[in-house]
Amino acid sequence: MHMTGHSRIASIGTYLPDQVVTSQELMDEVNSERDFEIANTWFEELTGIYEHRFAAPEDKPSDLAINAGRIALERARMDPKEIGMVLYCGIDRDWIEPATSHRVQRELGCVNATCLDISNACHGFSNGMSVGDAMIATGAAENVLVVTGEVPSHLIHDVVKDIKENPTLENFHSKIGGFTTGDAGGAVILQRASQNSGIKAYRFTSRGRYAELCFYKFDKTGKRCGQMIMDKISAVMIRMHQSLIAETYNDLKWQPSDVDHLICHQVGSKPHHRMAKLAGIALEKAPTIFQRYGNLTSATIPVTLDSAQPVAGDRILILGAGSGLSISQIGLVL
Repeated sequence: MHMTGHSRIASIGTYLPDQVVTSQELMDEVNSERDFEIANTWFEELTGIYEHRFAAPEDKPSDLAINAGRIALERARMDPKEIGMVLYCGIDRDWIEPATSHRVQRELGCVNATCLDISNACHGFSNGMSVGDAMIATGAAENVLVVTGEVPSHLIHDVVKDIKENPTLENFHSKIGGFTTGDAGGAVILQRASQNSGIKAYRFTSRGRYAELCFYKFDKTGKRCGQMIMDKISAVMIRMHQSLIAETYNDLKWQPSDVDHLICHQVGSKPHHRMAKLAGIALEKAPTIFQRYGNLTSATIPVTLDSAQPVAGDRILILGAGSGLSISQIGLVL
């Protein structure tokens, strides 16, 4: 799927919880050295992820999204009443119903906004931006708040418990991908594009035949379960991006040297290096957050974008991805 953009990013907001948990601490939790003869440094050496942020046990996904949304509104110096739509795009939600975006609307005071949740694993935020863009293009909204809040630390606790209850090497390797994640909130405010700034193009594709590589669900007993086969996921994701990147550059009328910032979905060091290489962009133009925060799932794109500290006029290429598998390539001028 290809879309021409009609909106621009007016502001970015991010939120990271205070609690820091190291990868070595997680490996010690599952007794990696005693039960599997695997050093507690193995995971951080494999992925490059050293630390994660964990929200407080009582924090809801919307709490992180609300904090990020509030910062985005403050940076835009915008009255919350000016927001015409709130799109919540997290994997985690407060409830099965209603849509979590309703709590975000209520707490931020976006009383004139229509509310909607969009879910597509780690790829949800990119999808949320495209839906917000479409609403602006049709005139349905002038200002759209796209937010997410992720608390995968809850799942990490389940992974630790599962590995300890079933301490086989096969189970360890099928579950350990869950240790890549961390908690965060992210937000952007979209407005109609101007002459000098805006999202130029979106390109999306999905491959449902790879859905079983990464899943999070409830089994027949109601217990949460899942797996993340990181090496296979990364390999397929890279191939999917390689198949589209030339067309994306052609749509944008850009060369790799034109890009000021490459913003990638991040699950570890090796996939990140391969993403930069396939895009033809130097690593110094591809900011990283995975070392300190891990894979922030749907919050990765806004947090990485914020960390790049872009300025007006910068050309930004976003390479998104999520289980399913789904990917996107988005080109924009800030």
